[in-house]
Formats: sequence, C-alpha cells, structure tokens
Amino acid sequence: MSVMNERGSRGAVYVEFIIVIIPMLVLFWGMMQLNGLLLADLVVQHAAVNAVRAAIVCDSDEHTHGQAGAEECAEQAAEATTKSVQSIKAVTVSVAGASETGNAPVTATVVADYSCQVPLVGGLACALFRGELTTTAIATLHRQATLPNQGHYYKF
Repeated sequence: MSVMNERGSRGAVYVEFIIVIIPMLVLFWGMMQLNGLLLADLVVQHAAVNAVRAAIVCDSDEHTHGQAGAEECAEQAAEATTKSVQSIKAVTVSVAGASETGNAPVTATVVADYSCQVPLVGGLACALFRGELTTTAIATLHRQATLPNQGHYYKF
C-alpha cells in the first residue's frame, strides 16, 4: 500500500513543478527584459549628456561651426555612446540653442528606438514601458540634457 501512495505523490510533484515553472520563467524573462530596457534608458540619458557637451565644445575646424556643426558633433557623440547597447536600433539627435556668439543654454534631445527581444514578454514589457496597450516590441526612449553655453567655443 505504501508503494502505491509513493508513486502517486511523485506524479503530483511533477505536475506541481510544471504548474509553477511556467509562471516563474515568464516572471524571470520579464525581469530580464525590464533590466535591458532600463539599462538602455540610462545609456540614452548618458548619450544626451554627451551630445550636449559635444554640441557646446565642438569647434575643431571651420566645418563644425554654429548650429550645423553642433548637430553633427552631437550626433557623433550620441551614436558613439549608444553603440554599446545592441538593441538600440535608431538614434535621432536634435540640438537647440547652439550658436557661435550666444550665451543661451544648449539643449540636446536624443530619441532612440529600443527593440525588446526577450521571448514571450518582450512586447508586453515594451508596452508597459510606453504606457500603451499595443504589443509592439519597440520602445521609443526620449531623453534631454541642457548645459549652459559659456559664450566661448573651445578648440580640441
């Protein structure tokens, strides 16, 4: 009789394990996706700071003067920073307030498209991060940084 009860309890343990492991894997994968998304958000914030710094101090030759030169230098700085996260697919940089003679603050805005790639929960994690109910597996990260322009463009 005891052999029969032992067999039945072993089967119950397997069934309980299968019932518990599926939600645990989904929770684990969701945490991994959220971790990647938050890391990408930090990298985009750092890219915005690097972009605004580059927009202010970039004046190494005649090609990089003024608004157009500031935007070019800011794009290069932002792309170099976001290159470390392979899930960031596209980066757009805009610079406001850059001029060769003004003392106004310079603002750089970095917009990056992050591709959620974790199976089963990637689309859901991106949707929760965006605050939308669609299951598109791409989150758009917007970050902005502002620094004062001291009225002097520095040479490298």
